Amino acid sequence: MTTATANYDLLLKGGTLLDPGQGIHDRCDIAFQNGLVAEVAENIAPEQAANVVDIAGKMVTPGLIDLHGHFYHGGTGSAVHADQNCLSSGVTTGVDAGSSGFLNLGAMRDYVFPAHRTRLLAFLHIGAVGLAANRVLGGGLQDLRIIDVDQTADAVKENPGFLFGIKVRMELNAVSHWDAPEAMRLARAAADQSGGKLMVHVSGTPIPLPQILDFMGPGDIVTHAFNGNHEGILDRQDRIRPEVREASERGIIMDLGHAGVHCDVPVAQAAIQQGLPPDTLSTDIHLPPPGRRVYLMNDLISKFHAMGMSLEDAVSASTIRPAQVLGVDDNLGSLAPGLSGDAAVYDLREGRFVWHDMARNKVEGKVRLDTFLTVRNGAVAWREGKLTEMGPC
Repeated sequence: MTTATANYDLLLKGGTLLDPGQGIHDRCDIAFQNGLVAEVAENIAPEQAANVVDIAGKMVTPGLIDLHGHFYHGGTGSAVHADQNCLSSGVTTGVDAGSSGFLNLGAMRDYVFPAHRTRLLAFLHIGAVGLAANRVLGGGLQDLRIIDVDQTADAVKENPGFLFGIKVRMELNAVSHWDAPEAMRLARAAADQSGGKLMVHVSGTPIPLPQILDFMGPGDIVTHAFNGNHEGILDRQDRIRPEVREASERGIIMDLGHAGVHCDVPVAQAAIQQGLPPDTLSTDIHLPPPGRRVYLMNDLISKFHAMGMSLEDAVSASTIRPAQVLGVDDNLGSLAPGLSGDAAVYDLREGRFVWHDMARNKVEGKVRLDTFLTVRNGAVAWREGKLTEMGPC
């Protein structure tokens, strides 16, 4: 539908808006103009919009934010194409978790990321080349000479609004147990010097988890928090460890970082039951090795809803909460008027659905979010299996 007197570029009409950032779960129309949310109301006349999409019977949320993925497509051996893997699941903002270090940041920032319609932000790896050499050298911190605190911190300071802090991998194949404390110290120093946050991969850590948590402060991010490896968040009686509870209470973020292999169903269920659900849901999307299944964000919302999180909490952990973690909730994470025009529309499928982890545990649920349409910057970017035209480069 088009009209010469249209006030809005796009109108999503007739859907149910679930926007935890505004405390809304109700039938609402959402209008977009000039890349922003223009109006949210019970009824907006269709003749006010140049383009109208009927989403009656569907659920609309703010565009999802994937706090941990790998999007340096072509720059590492495992990064994915963001538009194909994000927009298809309702993700409009992807945060790259350390694919690049300061030496190979420029190509990611200036060439790879701008070629995508998905908004792409990043944490910088503490190692100078990020994950570029992982296929031949493993996790990349076997020689700590690869770390330069000053140049890493300077790169973060020079890229405000794009780089949000430092990523370090505390994993056996990434760093030896004798070097791990020093790697943590250097990562902490780079984060402090840059004024950014510290994100730490803790699945398969070579040193005790409480030792890692001692390096971390409010606003820092533990990713892969719900893994089933040794030195996890549960004790031998499957209770939340006191150090983990204390870390959460002092503001350390417990991020999912699912990746198929870094989320154990019994661990996550026990944590949810004990009042420690994920603060943020994230995929750790990457090109997996054979036999590993990496779920997209719409499946993670569905899976964690099936495990006991309310739909509101699961959507919050995928929208407003990661926006708050990054300090960008004045622009992202909600569909309040004036904020960025990013939205996701889902069909709520009813039936029997099963999700797995790599330990052969499974979760069964009755509801699954299937992406119908994704809006990015106030325009339809993906609809029913197809990317829309992006326009001239």
